[in-house]
Amino acid sequence: MFYLLLAGVFCFLYYKKIVEPADFSADNSIDRVITFHTWKPYQFRLLVPFIFVLLKPLSFIPQKTVFIVYDFIIVCFIIDVFNKTLTQYIQNKKAILWLSPVILYPMLWNYIILNQGFQFYDFTSVLIFTIGIYFILKEKFTYLLIVFIIGLVNKETIAYLGFAYVFFNYKKMFTKKIILNVLLMSALFVVYKLILNYLFQNNAGSTVEISYDANIYTIKQLPFNRIYQKDIFLNFGLLYVPVLLLFLTGRWKKHPDRRKVYVNLVFLPYLLFGIFIIYFSEIRVYAELIPGISTLFIIYLSAFDKLNLRPVEYV
Repeated sequence: MFYLLLAGVFCFLYYKKIVEPADFSADNSIDRVITFHTWKPYQFRLLVPFIFVLLKPLSFIPQKTVFIVYDFIIVCFIIDVFNKTLTQYIQNKKAILWLSPVILYPMLWNYIILNQGFQFYDFTSVLIFTIGIYFILKEKFTYLLIVFIIGLVNKETIAYLGFAYVFFNYKKMFTKKIILNVLLMSALFVVYKLILNYLFQNNAGSTVEISYDANIYTIKQLPFNRIYQKDIFLNFGLLYVPVLLLFLTGRWKKHPDRRKVYVNLVFLPYLLFGIFIIYFSEIRVYAELIPGISTLFIIYLSAFDKLNLRPVEYV
């Protein structure tokens, strides 16, 4: 009931701030994607529009209402899956019950407090990536592959789940099994993008949106532009600060299973490649980093003995 209440309050705020004033008939809206008439790469993000096709019997209900109910369900699942993910890190199950909603904190900042833009796939991206991390931790590649494929239909940045898989398996990276698994995920990503690019070759826009020039401009303007400063430095509600402390103070070494720390380092390739394919100043684009940043914050807390967050031992 507590989780439902939190999800309800969160989604109500998101609705009032972002969804209610959003233009649901815009060129990159759900309806335009469904009719295959929007520009690339938005046209590639088909999962949520396909879900709304299935919800067509509810067309008598305003689309914004259906959407926020959908988001409410997604947010509930995000908390639940993050709860299951934390059981792989710390032993205190009662503490996990209270810590699971922590993932809503960076979402509050990135999607409500700082955010001004709306995209229908954002919360779904957070959920799918969180599920993917959970299956990596459980070492269930078949389930991970299914999640990866579903994530591809939602948004191409699911590719960073492959990096999480590599980081987790760093000790056996050059074994035949891991190499083949990584090649399979890479091949699926490339083939899917090529197929979509062929199917929607006549749509305006490019297969990959290049943001390099805009990001260089943002970096140059950062010392002078208060909006950029606010959006970048308040990203994740400053939750990245304890994450930095986790590594700078060496507290991450207290966790008995370093694989479970490394799996959350997706922010490294995200920022490296992100300079070309994301817009640093657009606060909502960091969806795939939210589960990892939230988990690393919990790992930081677990390094303090007085908090009784003893890590799960390495098996």
